[in-house]
Amino acid sequence: MPDVIRFLSSNLLFSLILTSPSHTLHAGELLDSYVNEEDDHYVMHLDMRIDAEYDDVYEVLMDFSKMHQVNDSITSSELLESKDKIHTLRFVTEGCVWFFCKTIRQLVTVTELGQGYILSETDPNESDLRYGKTLWQVIDEGETTRVKYNADYVPDFWVPPLFGSAIFQSRMLKEGKKTVNGIERLSSPIS
Repeated sequence: MPDVIRFLSSNLLFSLILTSPSHTLHAGELLDSYVNEEDDHYVMHLDMRIDAEYDDVYEVLMDFSKMHQVNDSITSSELLESKDKIHTLRFVTEGCVWFFCKTIRQLVTVTELGQGYILSETDPNESDLRYGKTLWQVIDEGETTRVKYNADYVPDFWVPPLFGSAIFQSRMLKEGKKTVNGIERLSSPIS
């Protein structure tokens, strides 16, 4: 369960943040965030402003070899194939919540859709998720970059009922915050 949360949060990679608006993230800010659970689907939305230039933020998101630097819950990432704007990669995340630890593997196809949109789709036959899809939107705002992140995941492993979705959701947001901080840290600061 903890790995799932970290994994889902970091699923390009990457999930992100606290539940109330306008939290400070280094020099950036979280504008809006939530995680909901319905019918085994965990849906996350994050809207953030990062104090870095658009090109630098986009480059960090597309540098699959540094995923572990964006979020240290990602223990390995490997680019398997890249053709034009379509990339296939495998990554592994690890994490624990209390005594429950999990390693989560995922095979994803990442597609650069243009105009700042990046779509990631999980292959359920090669992953520990029955379903996974994320959509990033990177928006140039001049001196800053706005990033909107939407994810929908269905774990293919047991989530302890005692912990329930509340802990899972909280962990996803925590891992999301870590991911946003990592993106901002790796993006070149605006001079």
